[in-house]
Amino acid sequence: MWDQLFTTQTREKLLQASSEGPSHGEGLARSLGTLDLLAIGVGSTVGTGVFSITGQVAASQAGPAVVLCWLAGGTGCLLSALSYIELSARLPVTGSVYAFAYHALGEVFAVVAAACITLEYGISASAVAASWGSKFGKFVTSLGVPGLALSFQLGPITLCLPSLAVLLLVTVLISAGGCIGKAFTRGASALAVVLILGMSGIALTHFEASNFDPFFPPELPPSGILAGCVTTFFGFLGYDEVCCLAGEAADPKKSIPRSVIGTIVIATLLPVLGSLALVGLVPYTQIDPDAGFEVAFRQKGWTTLAHAVSVGELLVLFVVTYMCFLAQPRVFYALAKDGLLPARFLEVDHTGAPRFATQATGLLLMICGALLPFDALANMISGGVCVAFNLVNCCVIVLRQEGDGSRPQGPLGGSFSTGTALGYFVLGSACAFIFLRHAQGSELSAGVGTTLNVLAALCALVALLALIALSRVPVRSLAISEAHRSGSGAGPGAEVFFQVPFVPWLPALAITFNNVMLASLEVRDFALLAGYLALVVGPYLLATRRRHLRRLAGPEAVEVSLAAERHS
Repeated sequence: MWDQLFTTQTREKLLQASSEGPSHGEGLARSLGTLDLLAIGVGSTVGTGVFSITGQVAASQAGPAVVLCWLAGGTGCLLSALSYIELSARLPVTGSVYAFAYHALGEVFAVVAAACITLEYGISASAVAASWGSKFGKFVTSLGVPGLALSFQLGPITLCLPSLAVLLLVTVLISAGGCIGKAFTRGASALAVVLILGMSGIALTHFEASNFDPFFPPELPPSGILAGCVTTFFGFLGYDEVCCLAGEAADPKKSIPRSVIGTIVIATLLPVLGSLALVGLVPYTQIDPDAGFEVAFRQKGWTTLAHAVSVGELLVLFVVTYMCFLAQPRVFYALAKDGLLPARFLEVDHTGAPRFATQATGLLLMICGALLPFDALANMISGGVCVAFNLVNCCVIVLRQEGDGSRPQGPLGGSFSTGTALGYFVLGSACAFIFLRHAQGSELSAGVGTTLNVLAALCALVALLALIALSRVPVRSLAISEAHRSGSGAGPGAEVFFQVPFVPWLPALAITFNNVMLASLEVRDFALLAGYLALVVGPYLLATRRRHLRRLAGPEAVEVSLAAERHS
């Protein structure tokens, strides 16, 4: 059973599975160019940052220094993006971190990765759709439309008709696929960028430099800058969706790196511009954290522009819902390719898009939209994404130090020198930041605070020693050629990919940044994330155990064993 949990898949097998359908026919069509992937990345990131996060950070956390928070968040995301670029160019297959983890770490980590990116794509799409429905209701009310019932309460279930309508429309658009899907993706992303540029440009015409003095407001706590960085970091989530669609990229070695870097640059510059425009328009003390630009325009007496911003926000949130939804069927498709979901999820339509997986995603997200309290799940979703980012950086370290193909198996997929040391580093650094954060609580006694600080120091020491051990392991090149596969070294015809520099130091820095983000979560958020992962991984472990028993003793002995277990 242990061997099954840490089973990895070779690069050749993953590439072959990506090019073949369920009956050794054609798989997903490779039809996405650089512009298509860039449109997907930009559409899934820029909207929430400018319309939601900028006002929140400026009003309650960092003041005018919100600009620095966006720059820091973009830099932190770029650290993990380098690992995404290397692995996506090397493994241009559907599934993103799920496929990377299956190749480098093992099957159980691939299942954890799939659970985390389902939070980022699927559950987030329902959350954004729910936010769209709420804002649509407020917009209709502001127009003075009386007696329009948009939500119904059925016991504990709240049915928001606009939210369900958005998810249904998105399902239809993605099911259409082909030219319709491409045209909508490009047009919607371009529209979102134009709206943000136009809104920011209008605000900059009334720019007041005095609103930036003081740049670091004394009434806001010094920790507000760090808290603002944490908040803005989550405004970049979704850029990895480009990597999730690498299995449909026409030229992934070129288009994936260009699209990921382009997405992060645009997703950084647009919020920075929006921050400058918003704070320059009104003092940070007058910014509404929930509707920054809309309220600011109303304060200036620009009622028509305020309504236009409301409409623009609805359009942009619809685009974000579409983009988040777009990746989830591909995750289900990748799981089905490896036998972790029923073969029905492998069905593709005439355009090469996953038909049944798209329909199942639409149904699942409508159910989630009716049942889940997304306000309570937002931080849990962000924590799951940080776990996924850490897995990607771990994949790079393992592959670069242990090489490709058949590797000694152990924790985190590598030998003791790499896998175990990497595990100690990830857990040690995460625990150090968690203890350090909670040691600052004003409600704690001096003794408890001191104990937490000591634990943080010990965990930091463990992480440092583990990182030193990792740095002593030789780093290998990942160039691939037929000569290399046969053991004679990489020849002149070797495939050369972008490679993350300064391994393991740079991926370790990215892991450290992600762990700072994780440490910002509350205890409730950790509990929700752990419970969700247990609900996903638990059935997988049970199924793996049953498969192991069948291989050892045959079906009859398995039934006897399970019956005895149930009886005890």
